[in-house]
Amino acid sequence: MIINKMSSLLAEADYRTEASFPLLSKTEDGDKSYANNIIPSFADLKATYGKKWAKEKLEFQTQLKCNFFQKVETVASGQQELFMLCTPEYKEKLFIQAFLDLFPSQYQPHVGDVERLASKRTRRLFVTLPNSYE
Repeated sequence: MIINKMSSLLAEADYRTEASFPLLSKTEDGDKSYANNIIPSFADLKATYGKKWAKEKLEFQTQLKCNFFQKVETVASGQQELFMLCTPEYKEKLFIQAFLDLFPSQYQPHVGDVERLASKRTRRLFVTLPNSYE
């Protein structure tokens, strides 16, 4: 009897595939919850993504500035690691460009090679500070 109930439940579940529900929905009536939503224009969606990236970029550059001034307060000189970047590959170029935009060429901003740390892809971000004894 239990086997019959389980097989009937499985048969009912088989006709509903993952594709029949939106990816963000967690309920069976997920199809109805999106009925009143309209798809934004491409420009609006791009602007939304741009705002999100601008916020992330500001936070990232603020952290870099904090790390930079910490190095300056300790009178560090030579090549100094400011940050270890651990981000998905599709965002890596954006973060590297934000790093390079922040520091003028006199600081010789440098991006290290890809390293594996705890099975995650990382890159070290360096700047060169002037010698403190001159």
